Amino acid sequence: MIKEEQFLKDLKDMLKAEEEIEMDTDLMDIENWDSFSMMAFIAMAEEKYGAKFEPFAIAGAVLVEDLYSVVEEVLGGN
Repeated sequence: MIKEEQFLKDLKDMLKAEEEIEMDTDLMDIENWDSFSMMAFIAMAEEKYGAKFEPFAIAGAVLVEDLYSVVEEVLGGN
């Protein structure tokens, strides 16, 4: 299990985001979130957490919490 605080820090670092990011942050409100960021997130999740999943797994994500849930679900299945 990944601590939420660590997940948020890793996501913010990956995005080089200056704004505050919380679990209930809407992804569309994050300036640097786009299709390239989605791919970078997948690479980061695999590298840092060992979570492997296809892009469609996060395509429906609306909130940061949705991304976290996908990673946790994948890791829980191992």
